[in-house]
Amino acid sequence: MGIVIVDQDRRVNWGKEIAIIIIILVFIAVGYIIPYFMAQKEIQQIQDMKEKVEKYVKDSKYFESQLPTIENNIKKIKVISNELNTLRLVLNESVLQRFILVEIPHILPPEAWMTNLNVNFDAKTASFGVNIVGSRDRVLQNSAQLLDNINNSIIFKNPKVTGISLQEKEGEVVSNFNVEVNFEYSVDLLENYYKNLK
Repeated sequence: MGIVIVDQDRRVNWGKEIAIIIIILVFIAVGYIIPYFMAQKEIQQIQDMKEKVEKYVKDSKYFESQLPTIENNIKKIKVISNELNTLRLVLNESVLQRFILVEIPHILPPEAWMTNLNVNFDAKTASFGVNIVGSRDRVLQNSAQLLDNINNSIIFKNPKVTGISLQEKEGEVVSNFNVEVNFEYSVDLLENYYKNLK
């Protein structure tokens, strides 16, 4: 047995090899870890999207199940709306009648009275007749006053005299002088008038 002397220059430098191995392992790890985390992120996004889609599907099924209820409610709303429109027409009719009862004494001259009131609420038009009695001159004077009063009244829009019938001759007493008046009226004005009456 003898002593073996090893040349120091021939010793393996393990430090370099270890460093190279570590660098290689780091590259391998990075090469696997980065795609892994990227894949995890993509998987999470897909999962989130799946949950959203499931929620949308669930919501759409819920809304689909609610469609009959919604349609029912729409029908009820339409019925209520029609009833409100009917009530509004009744209110307008009542207000117009009240208004005419208040306004007519101001527009009718003496020896005159109203006949044949006819109201068309859909077209917002109305018509009535006026009978005037007295002497011919007085009747003509009163009818002129009536037309002026109608034209100056706030309720009558576009008044039109559609018929005048005077059959008596000059000097005779007029027993029945008829004036037919057609006019439009404003619903808003009637409603404001009604509010002021309260």
